[in-house]
Amino acid sequence: MPDCNRTYPCRIDVRLTEAERQALNEQALKRGISRQELLRARVLSEANQPAPVPEIKPVHYSKGRDVIDRAMDAVNRRYDIPHAQLEPLICTVICALNAKR
Repeated sequence: MPDCNRTYPCRIDVRLTEAERQALNEQALKRGISRQELLRARVLSEANQPAPVPEIKPVHYSKGRDVIDRAMDAVNRRYDIPHAQLEPLICTVICALNAKR
């Protein structure tokens, strides 16, 4: 296969029942990897070793305090609300906007 640009030049076919395939799909989904990667990891790992779980990368929603400060400045331009009451209100709104549904 000299003209092949595939990363993995060997192919192995596996026959599974639909229930087995679905179970593998669920396991791969829990680990955040494809079914193909799950099978490859299991075939190449030591006996009875689970497939590796990828590292969880944190998601950053804001660039820090500047988002809160800009929102507070914008609200203070229009409304006369004390700083001590305004900050928790704005933080609550920002968290609600960033929450996954």
